[in-house]
Amino acid sequence: MKICHVITGLNAGGAEIALCRLLESLPAPAYRHVVVALGGEGALSARLARSARVHHMGIRSGRAGPGDVMRLRRLLAHESADLVHAWMYHAHLLTSLALWGQSVPHLWSVHHSLTDLATDKPLTRVVIRLNAVFSTRPSRVLYASQLSASQHEDYGFSRSRTVVIPNGYDTSVLVPDPAARARIREELAVTGDGLVIGMVARVHPTKDHGNFLHAAKRFRASHPDSVFVLVGDGATVTNTELVGQIDALQLREHVRLLGRRQDIPAINAAFDIATLASRGEAFPNAVAEAMACGVPCVATDVGDVPLIVADTGVVVPARDSAALSAGWARLAALPPRERRQLGLRARQRIVDNYTARLRTRRYADLYSSIVQEQPACAE
Repeated sequence: MKICHVITGLNAGGAEIALCRLLESLPAPAYRHVVVALGGEGALSARLARSARVHHMGIRSGRAGPGDVMRLRRLLAHESADLVHAWMYHAHLLTSLALWGQSVPHLWSVHHSLTDLATDKPLTRVVIRLNAVFSTRPSRVLYASQLSASQHEDYGFSRSRTVVIPNGYDTSVLVPDPAARARIREELAVTGDGLVIGMVARVHPTKDHGNFLHAAKRFRASHPDSVFVLVGDGATVTNTELVGQIDALQLREHVRLLGRRQDIPAINAAFDIATLASRGEAFPNAVAEAMACGVPCVATDVGDVPLIVADTGVVVPARDSAALSAGWARLAALPPRERRQLGLRARQRIVDNYTARLRTRRYADLYSSIVQEQPACAE
């Protein structure tokens, strides 16, 4: 089966990483993949090139026009795929327009929630509204979380097209790792049994780093030896706004800014508690990846977090630094052995419900069903 994937860009976001993992799990000869990035080269272009032929259209963000739709139409016709899979809102819209009147089936992938829609750019909000109008065009609208599906249906997306496939994780790579834990904690200059609380998230209003930092200020009053670690794009000493928040809260000596890292499993292994402070998510990878590494989580009640975490961690209200700090305190009060056991239960929950193998099988079944039903529904 030949599948052409159209995606807005190839920077290291959740949807982009999900695409990489999916292509790596559906290899040749059974599957042949082509990736069309609407923008230019990104951080994941080289990785994807190992699994697919990659085209970069070079469309400037927010500047797509009729000529770009026609270019995409010609490119899709040239590739002559059995199925076109569009990832993210802007790619959904351009793909459906480019395939208008064509018989090739296509589907959309939504990796976003509408909980914090106000923080999206005005153009993005317009594109989401247009997605709702055109949502009967694809054969399926695929979501990573149940909550995201419900939100989009309420927003006007076609209910009859909905399919939910949760994210999946390689639990042979995401593992508890005592050696990595010791190495990273030494890098972070963690002394003795100091508690390490970490968050893996790019700096963006939806991720609510301010919530994390205000919770850290509260928590440090009763746990002065704690170390707080921020990992992800923008979490660097060159981010003057973020550093200003840290200094205003007198946390400079207690916060480590690691920026983007490639060794996330090792970073997670160094945490005693992993955190999600977001105002909105669909199916947050950071939570599931930490759990797979045997780390208990304190996470805000967004997206499918309550379903993912269940009774293996603590779920708190979003935008509530006092509740976030109290959640940390609840896990910090456990003896280290009990906290480790809780982390192992968290790992088992990922192994039982959210493995990469299970996700791959669900995608393969979905692709086959869409292609097989196409002759009966071709326009």
